[in-house]
Amino acid sequence: MDLQGKIEKFNVPEIFQLISTGRRTGTLGIVRNRRATMFYFNEGQITYAYSPDGNSRLGHRLIKKGFIDDKTITESLSDQKKHHGQKRLGRILIDADKIDDKQLESVLIEQVSDTVYRVMGWDKGVFKFYDNKFPTEEDQSLSLSTEGLILEGAKRADDLKHLRSKLPAFDKPLMIKKSTNSSEMDLKLTADQWNILALCDGRRAIDDIVDRSDDNLLTPLKALVKLLELDLIEPLPINVAEINDVSHLELQVGKLADLLDKFLANN
Repeated sequence: MDLQGKIEKFNVPEIFQLISTGRRTGTLGIVRNRRATMFYFNEGQITYAYSPDGNSRLGHRLIKKGFIDDKTITESLSDQKKHHGQKRLGRILIDADKIDDKQLESVLIEQVSDTVYRVMGWDKGVFKFYDNKFPTEEDQSLSLSTEGLILEGAKRADDLKHLRSKLPAFDKPLMIKKSTNSSEMDLKLTADQWNILALCDGRRAIDDIVDRSDDNLLTPLKALVKLLELDLIEPLPINVAEINDVSHLELQVGKLADLLDKFLANN
């Protein structure tokens, strides 16, 4: 039986549930905003997942856990290019004795789980399941309970619904405000919040900002709620497609630089 369609009519948890209960083996592809996310299954259990910029996200997670440093990831990504992308970043790091198998597995479990939770929050897109077909060969295979991930995803969906109620429409671009109420600039933003702030350039809507974040779905949304509460960002009353000029982007970069200058001057 072919398993394909639109998420608007067949939500993501239901898709995972069908694959799990049917103990199917193969690849599930989900496309949203012209980006594809792939999930590998073996008899209904998730064994791997990847999405755009997966390598940089893996490196980011390894750095955050203190397993490697920036220099190591830069050198490893350069080495990967020499292999024309045929060798996984994790395998390159293991072969170079930079990390061990247990460290890689712990980060991959976290990364794959977050990828599952992220797509479970999608309400638009298309999907298709390919029986007994896998686009790539993976030397680091996991075995994650699909049922367990669905249950955790349902819990996170409640948190997601609460955050959505505090945010503007997801298709409206966000921009840094020209002036803020935080004149003293006594901000105590986290690194994640600064990273999200930098993405609020007046060109990207919430959907795009979340897609570009390295963390799970809730982290960037919580950061956006905080930035709105601090009156640092605001939504534009226009469509993303209407924002194209370079001068607009330069203005947003200038606003971010100004905020950083004020913050550093008061800390």
